[in-house]
Amino acid sequence: MDIVKQLKTAINNGTLLFGQNQTVAACAHGEAKLVILAANCPLGYIEKLHSSHPDIPIHRVGMVNRELGAACAKPFHVSTICVVDAGTSDLLSLRSNID
Repeated sequence: MDIVKQLKTAINNGTLLFGQNQTVAACAHGEAKLVILAANCPLGYIEKLHSSHPDIPIHRVGMVNRELGAACAKPFHVSTICVVDAGTSDLLSLRSNID
């Protein structure tokens, strides 16, 4: 799967939230369907998110936060993306790769 292409599709016709705080809030409110993490996202944050919301799939990509921000056409680094609505993208087919 071309993750960059799928992110762009989801940005255009879905609902994505960017950042750790928005992701935690969406998970707490039951809105999150998938969480995408940068390769250099802090381990403490990942462990806390996974233990608090074990039912939400968490997928870690090979891009660092700078690259993930650029892939999303954002002028800032993005370490966490929360998929609320994937639109016509195939993002929800990503499987959790966090244990």
